[in-house]
Order: sequence, then structure tokens, then C-alpha cells
Amino acid sequence: MLGLLILATTLWCIRQPRTLPESQCSPAYWHYAQVPGIEASFVKDFPLNDTVSIDVTLLQATTDPAWQHLKEDFGINHLTPKMLDNLNKGKVVTRFAPKCNYSMLMDSVCKVNNDLISFSFTDQIVSVFHVEDTVQYHAVKMWQLNAMINKYPLKNIKNEKKNN
Repeated sequence: MLGLLILATTLWCIRQPRTLPESQCSPAYWHYAQVPGIEASFVKDFPLNDTVSIDVTLLQATTDPAWQHLKEDFGINHLTPKMLDNLNKGKVVTRFAPKCNYSMLMDSVCKVNNDLISFSFTDQIVSVFHVEDTVQYHAVKMWQLNAMINKYPLKNIKNEKKNN
């Protein structure tokens, strides 16, 4: 009986979502987790393919002022007219931006100094894919291309290590 209880408890623990301590989340998560009107989530080791995973911060605005705040912080207001037109049509737009300031243009000298930022006006979501090396950089570019072709919504990014 005790063995069955231990087995059931172990299986339950394995299947339950794990919440990371806030100290293991990204600085972007820390910054926005307490901002009113923004639901911040951090996904540890989101699988890009069979061998590469990446950490992702998801920021969803739940109010118009919070969405304006995200648009300013991530430089959405400075996007090209074509990119803004695509956003207004419900498409997801992505760009690389320096880790030090997401509103700036990408660092074209050292690609891994950038994170991939995805915007969805429809869902009012900003996703930050935290790039750590060139393998992740190339894998996230391919994942994003496939996500755009297959119309994979940003709100579907999650795994069992989500922190709300």
C-alpha cells in the first residue's frame, strides 16, 4: 500500500506544472511581473526543435495603457509602416533587438547580443526569446519562420515550467 502511495505521489509530482523561483526567470520577467495590466510569464527551455530549447518571456497586456507601455518599451511605435500594417492585419511580426535595450535596432556585429522579439497586436503579446549562443540564434530564426508559415499564435507558447 505504501509503495502504491509513493508511486502515485511521484507520478503526480512529475505531471504537475512546475513553477520556477523568480530568481531563475529573466530580467524582462522581473521588470514586468509587477506592472499593473501586464501578465508576465517565463517559460524555461521552450523546445525550438528536437535538440535546441530556449527561454522565453511572455508579456500580455490586459489593458490599453499597459499595451501602450509595452509598445513604447519595445519600440513597436518605431516599426516600419509595412510591419505595422502586418500587425494590424493580425500577423505576428518579429525582429532582433539588443538585450540591453529592446527598443533599439539589432546589433548586427554580434548576433548573440540580441534577443528575438515577437509582437502580436491581436493578442497584445510581446514575446522575448532569450538567445544565448549561435545555435539558439539560428534555431529560433527557423522556429519563427515555421511559426509564421503555420500561423502558430504566440499565446500557445508554454511548457510545464511556466511561471505566472
